[in-house]
Order: sequence, then structure tokens, then C-alpha cells
Amino acid sequence: MDTGPDTLRNIDWDRTFHAYGCAADLPGPLAAVLSGDAGTFDEAVDRLYGAVLHQGTVYPATAPAALFLAGELGRPALDTVVEERASGPIAGRVVLLEFLAEAALSSLVDHGADTPVPAPVPETERDHVIAMMRSEDEEEAIAVWEEPVVERLMLAGLADMRAATPTLAEAVRPFLTHPDRSTRIRAVEAAAALHRLGAEAPDLSGAADLAECRDEGAAIVLALGDIGEDTTEFLAHADPVIRVCASLAPALRNDPAAVAELRSALTDPDAVAAWFTTPPARFALGGRDVLVEALAASSNATRTVTGPPVGTGTGDPG
Repeated sequence: MDTGPDTLRNIDWDRTFHAYGCAADLPGPLAAVLSGDAGTFDEAVDRLYGAVLHQGTVYPATAPAALFLAGELGRPALDTVVEERASGPIAGRVVLLEFLAEAALSSLVDHGADTPVPAPVPETERDHVIAMMRSEDEEEAIAVWEEPVVERLMLAGLADMRAATPTLAEAVRPFLTHPDRSTRIRAVEAAAALHRLGAEAPDLSGAADLAECRDEGAAIVLALGDIGEDTTEFLAHADPVIRVCASLAPALRNDPAAVAELRSALTDPDAVAAWFTTPPARFALGGRDVLVEALAASSNATRTVTGPPVGTGTGDPG
């Protein structure tokens, strides 16, 4: 599959779409990501999140946008610091790895591995949809979203993301051992997310060898669980946070020792907010909820969990 500049040149952006209609306007924001200017980068990424990953929805334009970004991950322009976080300065490359991980995870919502690939949409029907989206008649441009063919094109967009995963994963792989810690953390998460979508399981041994802190170790252990590796050995780790991350592996959902670690962590749920400087993506919106949901999913979790209900956002938003 094409990546980087080849995607920008070879995709017929006039004949695909995102949340706001025809994607003819996407090459500009995509190219702007490589401007080397923090303000321009921020505006471009905001546009991409709003258009091709709007509220976590995948569109036909999402896969080609992801392929372009993945192909450009090595560009020196992405060394530019684009924001400051608690963990320190963040380069543009980190933000793009986060985008790729979110695109992969968003593609899992309604499209499992056993979902059949939809039949190709006739070009005349696609042209009709794009023409309605570009109509100057606002009512027509809105009404197009009720057309049955749009749903088929959306399903095709999800299938395109799945088909792109091997290429995306190969583009992410070199950054698993990048000199920058934040880059490694987000590359690990992106690689695990792409594996869940269908890419081969990543080799995280290099990232593990370079791990420098709890934040990085936690991201690696969580990723190991997500890609189906056995995390049982980490239940004996000296750091209780690493033990909890190991306990979140789907394979340990009903393991008594893992359930005990989750219960132990929830005896002081407010402390979860202070666990990380760079929270793993799973903990970004509140760690307590993650632990409660994992405990509730276990058939061995018979004890009632006390505290605020799930969704109250008691954890650190990161």
C-alpha cells in the first residue's frame, strides 16, 4: 500500500469523504502536519481528528490519512516540540502515533475480524454520494447521510483500515526503540492497537530493554496483555502498579491473583491518579474506572466495589 507522499498523490481525495463531506480539503492539513511549526501542526491535527476520526468514528478517508501519516513518521519536521505535558516536551511524532493508535482502536468498534468485507459500491453510486455532499443545497448535503449507500461506504472504510494494518504496523515498528521515551511509549500502544485490528504481534523486547520508568514499563505490560502474551510473571513484580497492569490482561480476567491485585488497588482509588507522569492511553481519562470495569468483568469478582459509580471521572485526565 502507498504511504507518505505517494498516498497524498495517488488517492483520489475528491471521491472519498470524512465527517464533513468530500475529502478534497484533506491534502492541505495532511501536508501541514510536516510544516515544522507547532501552531500549524496543532491546527492540522485538530482538523484531522475532527474530520477523519470525528468522535471516534472511522470514515472512508481515515485509512488513506493514516497511511500518509505513518509513512511520514521518520520526517525530521516531526522532531518539533508541539506541546508541553507533565512528562515534558512532546514532539509531533508522539501525537501522530497517538492518532494511529486511536484510529486502529476506533476501527474495532463495529468491525470484528469475522465481519465480512462489504461488496464494492458501484462507482455511479459513489459519485452520487459525493455530488450530494458537495451540493450548495444545504438540505441535500445533510440528507445524503441518510442514503443507504453511505453505510456501505462507511463499512468499506472500516475494511480499508483493517487492510492497511500490516503497512501501518511496519511503519510504527522502528519507533518501538526510538531514543525518546514518549515516542517509545506511544509506539508500543500503537503497535498493540494495530495488532488487535489484524497486524502481526509486535516484538516488544527491544522496547522492554530500553524501558526507563514505571510509565514505560506499564505501557509495555499493558500492550503485552493486549497482544495475547502471558503477563503472569508480572503479578510478582516489585511495583504494585506493574502488577495491576499485568492483571488487566484479558487472559487473566478470572485469575485469582489478578483479581486480588485489582481489589487491592481499589482500596485507595484516589491514589490511582498519582501513578503516572505519562499515563498509558488506557488510563488517560481516569484510572479508577478502568480497574472497576476490569473487576466487574471477572467471574471471580464477587465482592462489591465501593466508591463513586463508574464514569465519575475520579482519575487523572492526563
